[in-house]
Amino acid sequence: MGVMRHILTGFMAGELDPHLDGRVETDQYRYGLATCENWIPINEGPLRKRQGFYRIAAAAETASWLSPFRRSIDQEYVVEWSELAARFFTLGGQLVLEGGDPYQITTPYLAAEAPALSMQQSFDRQYLNHEKYPPAALRRDDPTSFTYEVLGLENGPFLDANTDSGDTISANGTTGNVQLTSAAGHFDADHVGSTIKLEVQDFGNVVQWEPGMKDVVVNNICHNEGRVYVAETAGVTGQVEPTHSEGSFFDGQQKRDELNDKGPFGVKWRYLHDRIGVAEITAVPSANSATATVKRRLPDGVLSGTFKWAFSAFSEVEGWPSLVALFKARRIDTKGLDIFGSVAQDYGGGRVNYQAFDSSGIIADDLGFRRTIAAEDPPLWLSSERQLLMGTATREVAVGKASSSAPFSGVNIEADPQSFYGSERVFPVQIGTQTMFVERGGRRIRGADYDFGRDRYDAPDLTAAAREITRGGILQLAYQRIPYAFVHGVRGDGQIIVHPVSRGEIKGFARIKLGGDARALSAVSVVGADGKTDDLWLLIERPDKDGNPLREIWRQAPWRELGDPLAEAVFSDGAVRIEAVGGQTQLTGLTHLAGQSVVALLNGIVVKDLTVGDDGNLELPETAVPLDDYVAIVGLGYSALALTMRPHINSRSGGTSGLRQRVLKVVSRVLETIGLKVAAPGQEVPEETVLRNASDPMDQQIPLFSDDTDGLVEGEFDRSGRTFWLHDSPLPATISMAIFNIDVSERDE
Repeated sequence: MGVMRHILTGFMAGELDPHLDGRVETDQYRYGLATCENWIPINEGPLRKRQGFYRIAAAAETASWLSPFRRSIDQEYVVEWSELAARFFTLGGQLVLEGGDPYQITTPYLAAEAPALSMQQSFDRQYLNHEKYPPAALRRDDPTSFTYEVLGLENGPFLDANTDSGDTISANGTTGNVQLTSAAGHFDADHVGSTIKLEVQDFGNVVQWEPGMKDVVVNNICHNEGRVYVAETAGVTGQVEPTHSEGSFFDGQQKRDELNDKGPFGVKWRYLHDRIGVAEITAVPSANSATATVKRRLPDGVLSGTFKWAFSAFSEVEGWPSLVALFKARRIDTKGLDIFGSVAQDYGGGRVNYQAFDSSGIIADDLGFRRTIAAEDPPLWLSSERQLLMGTATREVAVGKASSSAPFSGVNIEADPQSFYGSERVFPVQIGTQTMFVERGGRRIRGADYDFGRDRYDAPDLTAAAREITRGGILQLAYQRIPYAFVHGVRGDGQIIVHPVSRGEIKGFARIKLGGDARALSAVSVVGADGKTDDLWLLIERPDKDGNPLREIWRQAPWRELGDPLAEAVFSDGAVRIEAVGGQTQLTGLTHLAGQSVVALLNGIVVKDLTVGDDGNLELPETAVPLDDYVAIVGLGYSALALTMRPHINSRSGGTSGLRQRVLKVVSRVLETIGLKVAAPGQEVPEETVLRNASDPMDQQIPLFSDDTDGLVEGEFDRSGRTFWLHDSPLPATISMAIFNIDVSERDE
């Protein structure tokens, strides 16, 4: 067949699963790569070498997780969680004390428990739920200080009330500190700090208020609409029935009537209590006895005992809620298969009101509620959208209003299954109208989006063409919105997968493999110091010069824009930026890289094969040091590798797949690129594609190149025809297009 041309006009499909090696007819194959490591396929089509990472600070030795704290778009924080502690980063750096030590607060969470923390932001408070601890919040007091606070839980929530009429609990008082007695021995030491609800069985000998009741004397008691009142004046009752739930009011009309000769009219009634009281348990001497502080006055009827009692649903005995969300003006908590809603618009300020009843014991639309969902497994994550999405190990469920004509409440709620993929305990990210989550098993990433035609959320597999990209499982997701829309996933082996978000049919993925054998343990994205772009932050672990593990916080350098100065390019990891004077050959302050091999960029000039001294000082070759003041970017080097799929060129004989062939030359269309190499697999020395012109000064870096550049490939005849691009210098590179000259054998031998 002779020499044929094969053209790649884009790479947006990224790294493909090897099982697609024969699907030459698909768009994924046409725009995909066999390997896409440290290259990112952006939505416009080109491959861009990924940015490097600055080293920001040493992490705590027990650091295990990062999470975002999104106070406002002008200042977001990264929280580093470690054993019983949290540290903070913002505006590109770490919060430190006056002496330079990291600012740190104490928390109750073990390092291993931090990945399971459910978080919901509400301006200066971030609500925290974990099944082993009381609901709490991380509170921002000012730009440089935070407080961990346990939330005050008011009026519940409570379990279902006891129904055994012979199983009673009594109190020896109705206000202040009281003694509770349970003949059946229901109290447990772990009840301390939780609440109990006591409801009067009936009002017994308390008379029902009626108009025209004669001979009422001071301190007479009556009840009306579930409330009990005490008379503060004597006389005959008027025509206005008492319904107030606080203070004192007369029951007579404000005019002369036949029952009273002169005003004030009727009897003045002071609200005393209603059917339900609440007390907080402060001590448990025995299973039959507990002391408590009354939070809501107890009804007089509980002095003789009541079987209508209920313990709090949240306690050390019953367990704590595992997930939290804000939805339809309520705080939502989940524990097991139960969903708890707070009183509408009644949370904040370090407390939450779960009152599920009014003073008459009647449930209202705006009050709190507890409902059990019909599912085999408890929720693993929540996402607030037009409905409250929740993922379990077996299904995805949408919780919302049963009737659109009434508000969302405990009596107007339904849980409707949407799909049956199942989820991992990896908290999702929200992108536009889509909730992206990890399917059970950790290998598939799905995007749930509402389909109006089907009236349900559909969740297609975004990794359908790149199953191998999630090898090791996905542990965490992070969404970097600007300047490119990327979803990052931390893999179990410490690599990071990158998905350029696209509404197109082609869903591409790439991999980040960090320099210096570093492994990513956690990743988050928060707004940068400029308030306009997003920074990707990593908690990493890497070996020091002796092989001992180091944990550090890294921040990805801003994505380089076309035209940016080469001197500020950051394409190394764990990097440090140093401003030096002309002729300076020693750089200091690199103790975190002591004894390790590094690369340096000196005003755009690459210097490789350097080793930092054990004292943290780096000696530079005199011939490489600029005579003028310069910027040095020093870090751990990494390589970017892109391997093509087997080329398939249509021909009258049916195409070139399976024929013996070899690539002769690759023409790469590049943007502001230096250091790009091409080769065939097995080629010992890759070919440089951008060469120094005779007119370029020898003591300076060659200019960035934007045009078509070719490289000869020394490949052998085989049935593969693959080619790879290699970039192993701390310099920028972008490949927009590639044209291959391929020698195809006419004989299939």
